Parts: sequence; C-alpha cells; structure tokens
Amino acid sequence: MFLEKYDLFIFDWDGTLSTSSALVKVTRFLKRRYNIDYVRAHKELYTIGSMKDVRKKEGRAKLYSLIYDIYSRFTRAELKPGAMELLKALKKHRKKVAVFSDSNRHRLYIETRKTNAVKYLDFILSADSIRSFKPDPAGINTVIENFDVPKKRCLYIGDMAVDVFTAKFAGIGSCSVLDGLDPKDLLEKVGPDYFVEDLADFADKL
Repeated sequence: MFLEKYDLFIFDWDGTLSTSSALVKVTRFLKRRYNIDYVRAHKELYTIGSMKDVRKKEGRAKLYSLIYDIYSRFTRAELKPGAMELLKALKKHRKKVAVFSDSNRHRLYIETRKTNAVKYLDFILSADSIRSFKPDPAGINTVIENFDVPKKRCLYIGDMAVDVFTAKFAGIGSCSVLDGLDPKDLLEKVGPDYFVEDLADFADKL
C-alpha cells in the first residue's frame, strides 16, 4: 500500500523510530505547542512560519546539548523494534527516507549515528537548526525541497498529535504509530490518514 502511494517517507525520531527517554517525555509534557486544543486555537502561528513564542535561543540550545552529553553517559539511544528492518526495506525499494524531529540537533545527529540509522537516511533535519518547531510545517517543507517529489507522494510518520498537525499544515499525508507517546484516543481526535500499531505493522503494509 505505502510503496505504491509514496516516494518520500519522513519520520519523526523520538517515540517513532527510537525509544523516548524520560528527558524527552518531560520536555514534551511541558510545551504547549504539543497541546491539540492550543494548536487548533492558534493555527495562524503554524501556517505562516511564525512560532516566535516557542523558538529556542541559541544559548538554551547549547545548554541542552551540555545536559544531553551528561545524560547520555548513563543512557543510550535505541531503535524501536522493527525500525532497522523498515528502513532497510524502504531503501531496498529505492524510496527516499528522511527524519524531521524537534530533537535538539546535537542529540539527533549523535543518536542517528550511534544506532546506525544514518546509513539508511537520505536527509536528517532538526527543528532547532531552522528555528521552526512542530507543528510549524517549515521543517517538512525544507525536507521536501531537497527532493524532486510532489507533496502528494510524501508521508510523515510520527507518534504524536503534533506530528499529524505538522503533516496537515504542510499538505502531505500522515501516519500515526500507536506504540509511541500519545494514546490512540488523542491521535484519533486529530485524524491522521493512517494508523499502524507499530513499525512492524507499517512494514507489513508496505
């Protein structure tokens, strides 16, 4: 199904391709742009590339990198079950594969390399490198601009409601993975184009 409809597969990182650490879970809980009621009430913030109220300061990003360096000495990033097999399958079928994540760029680049996911990715983009965070569609649009693929052939895969909003605002398809951070009932409220139980289920639907 997915192979016939899409040529560019863009994945969220935390909770989608990789397991989410406690640090990530707390960070997501505290930010209002992950609240679907807030997003619906302030769509203008995310459809014109604004998001000035939630953009990170450079000093804050550096502090986060330092915290992660310390934190990573006691934990290690891991791909979710089925992630590597899925990435290999997509590349075998000559599909373009990218990651767009709100993860700090320092952490994202380290984790994609430590897990060897980087070998199967054509493009990696952290939201803080362009100062536009989900659900602002700027990141998705930046990824798409690097490939000669029409939007109707692009799919964003994530585990949170904010991922669905991001895809909708960018005008591309969305798929929610149900074994991530947001529960199914919350994801159903934002209406992704597809649901999959996990990455193995996604691979079965290729």
